[in-house]
Amino acid sequence: MMVRTISWAVVICAVQAVAVTADASLRDTPHNFTVTGTGTVVDSTVTELCVFCHTPHNSSPQHALWNRQLPGSVYTLYDSSSLSASGTLNQPSGASRLCLSCHDGTLALGALLQVPQTGPTMLGQLTGQTVLGTDLSDDHPVSFEYNSNLVALEQGELADPMLLPSHIRLDGAGQLQCTACHDPHDDPYRKFLVADDRAGALCTTCHTLRDWPLSSHATSPKTWSGLGPDPWPHTPYETVADNACESCHRPHAAPRPQRLLSTDAIEPMVCLFCHNDGNVATKDLGTSIGKGSGHRVFFDNWTHEPGEDPNTMSRHVACADCHNPHKVNDTPASAPAISGRQLGVPGVNTSGGTVPESVYQYEVCYKCHGVRDQATPMAIVRVDNTRNVRLETDQSNLSYHPVTAIGRNQTMGGFEPGYSTASIIYCVDCHNDNDWTGTGTVPRGPHGSLYSPILEREYRTDDPTPESFQNYELCYKCHNRNYLITDQAGTFPHNRHVVNSQSSCAVCHDAHGSRQDEHLINFMEVDQNGQTVVTQSSSQRLEYNSFGPGSGECYLSCHSVDHNPRTYP
Repeated sequence: MMVRTISWAVVICAVQAVAVTADASLRDTPHNFTVTGTGTVVDSTVTELCVFCHTPHNSSPQHALWNRQLPGSVYTLYDSSSLSASGTLNQPSGASRLCLSCHDGTLALGALLQVPQTGPTMLGQLTGQTVLGTDLSDDHPVSFEYNSNLVALEQGELADPMLLPSHIRLDGAGQLQCTACHDPHDDPYRKFLVADDRAGALCTTCHTLRDWPLSSHATSPKTWSGLGPDPWPHTPYETVADNACESCHRPHAAPRPQRLLSTDAIEPMVCLFCHNDGNVATKDLGTSIGKGSGHRVFFDNWTHEPGEDPNTMSRHVACADCHNPHKVNDTPASAPAISGRQLGVPGVNTSGGTVPESVYQYEVCYKCHGVRDQATPMAIVRVDNTRNVRLETDQSNLSYHPVTAIGRNQTMGGFEPGYSTASIIYCVDCHNDNDWTGTGTVPRGPHGSLYSPILEREYRTDDPTPESFQNYELCYKCHNRNYLITDQAGTFPHNRHVVNSQSSCAVCHDAHGSRQDEHLINFMEVDQNGQTVVTQSSSQRLEYNSFGPGSGECYLSCHSVDHNPRTYP
């Protein structure tokens, strides 16, 4: 008997201690609606602190001795193509339903089952930013089972629910509710969060994204310059690293509900809030992508899907097609390996198969430029007229620019310093912003250029074209101009063709590669202006034959000159 008495005494003392602690914590929060409250919502007469949510007798048949009416609302639920829990989302239940009795804004705060001792409270409906409404599609999902099945679906990017820290609480049914992130009785951080959300600490308790801890968005100390719109108007934090997840996402009232993104304007603005005009990031993407030739990220907004198949997806381009914001970092690399800038981006390999994370930079490019022809209304027409770059640069071709491997022609000479027959280059060595310098604020890559198609330097392909360093500056970046236009023994007479006849380099050479001939030979039949360039010779032949290094013959007609054949040297 004595044991039982002592046991109950211990229990009573423990309950009292918890009540005193909760009381002390709650009094200093916006949930103190009594006359002593310091928030924006207070009652003029009520002194009972807990009565607005709890009652010891005749409570609602819910847990927590609930003292409020429950809304009869039917809520619009969060939905996204990237939500693994979409098949198990239900109407809000448990603690979430209790929270919504105030925070959906449909019931008055004074809609209590048991009134305070001082009489009914006249507090009305909640207003302002804390009202979620009945449309929860723009809020983090709740009332779903957080279990091992869900963790498996997320392929390791969700924490095991059994290993969550004690402050992240699931309800008795193993469901994630509002109370996993918010403690309504205590507000030591802000917004009643159960843990500090600085540096995404609360988000990453559950969302264990691979490579996130070392990513630029998790580590950058960059701050807002004060130019342009404030990228973080909803947080008290001042750096990219401290805002972390909330640089791009909003857990509540997200302007773009799918994936809880920070803007519903146009898709690239999610990135351009920071990557524009020195607003936060040093590199100015806004100016780059606004140039005449570029990836059209301002079109086909919200078309990109994280799990899309390159072989079947509709044609589009978004920032996330080339960059993974959860993994991107500054780690350098040498061609053809992918750098940290494109870490974690899906791609297409040299065989045409999809890869979940690209190993080589060209695999990112092949995702769009290696699965089908990329024809445009006014495009060059060649003998072999494929525009599938993966096929043009294939290592089994007779010749190709060394993007996937070193080139086939190991006798070639006349390179600029830094280049040789052993060189491998990136796609972005040619397709790059024309203002990029390596030390300035212009980002490297095919975001935009004054020279089409997104070329770092001028490369004239119309015929005829006067030879000059400016007109062929892209070619002369790697190939020494004097070596090429000064005819030398045992080499092709470029001077006669490029200088004297003003034939563009593109008349004979397909810059990506040739499936049928050496030396990138793939004759241009029609230039980009619709002008006929190369036709069959008088013997109805249109072909090139190599006789070995520095020797060959052509059958064609060009500039009214019949080659039937013409041989060199």
